[in-house]
Amino acid sequence: MHYTLNGIMDIVKTISQPHKLKDTLLPEAWKLDCAECHASCGSCHVAWPHVSKGGLIDRHRFQKKPPMEKTCFGCHGSRFAGEYVGFLGENADVHYSKGQMECYDCHKGSQFHETKPKGVKRYYATETPRCEQCHPDAVPGRSRIPMHNAHGKNVLACQVCHATTYFNCQNCHVSLDVKKEGEIKVIFPSDPLYTFKIGKNIDIGPNNPYKYNLVRHSPMRKDSLASLRYFQAVIKGKPGPKDLIANWDALPTWNSAAVHSIQRKTRQNQSCNSCHGVKELFLTKDDIRPEDPKANYKVVAKVPPKIKK
Repeated sequence: MHYTLNGIMDIVKTISQPHKLKDTLLPEAWKLDCAECHASCGSCHVAWPHVSKGGLIDRHRFQKKPPMEKTCFGCHGSRFAGEYVGFLGENADVHYSKGQMECYDCHKGSQFHETKPKGVKRYYATETPRCEQCHPDAVPGRSRIPMHNAHGKNVLACQVCHATTYFNCQNCHVSLDVKKEGEIKVIFPSDPLYTFKIGKNIDIGPNNPYKYNLVRHSPMRKDSLASLRYFQAVIKGKPGPKDLIANWDALPTWNSAAVHSIQRKTRQNQSCNSCHGVKELFLTKDDIRPEDPKANYKVVAKVPPKIKK
């Protein structure tokens, strides 16, 4: 997944349909931007990832277990790493603050290195760690904690009860500012957003079987790639399609979130009614903006009513 970036390419191909990539500047943009996060063996085991603009970790020595702050954090520092060590959100993840666990304590090398058949989707075929693997006593139906058994198997992802607020981006990652002729400046207008939203899981698969999980807003807008039309006119002599993101409504911008802000006690797990009936914890129609893709409505969750005592 780190080498091929198939998951990102799947998204690009889907939202740009029916346009053919070869008729746009998307392949060139991919090489200049998206492929910056492409990782080969040396990106993790010898040097900092290319996107981090760093150098060698320890001369040319191969690191069997490279330091996470120089490798994992280089590409995943904007959200996952920041949440995990406490730079973003309310607090550091308990696995870091109490256990001093590193990324590869949960994310094993076999998950990074295994090649999946062409065409499979990320959440369906990529092996990912599950909380139950280390906490078998928390599995619904087998737990000594009543709240673990209340919802049944594969209904709630563990993070729904055990994560705190996390970081989102509301608008696009990158935009182009052309104020002077011949001078183009890259700007980052994303609006940071701290939320906690429970939504429907539309990526259900063997490694993500839950009916409800946490969702995070991805930094994408329908006009995020609009500047490519201008550049295509300059580079190829003919402007690209006006509706480059013609299939915008096909995919949601509220997506399944692997939140790394785990705590034993959170505001939503204090009692049943700390979650039931608390609208702000759930992704509702009120959270969907007019400019958002229609696929976001598939992720909207129904707020469960308060439990009468």
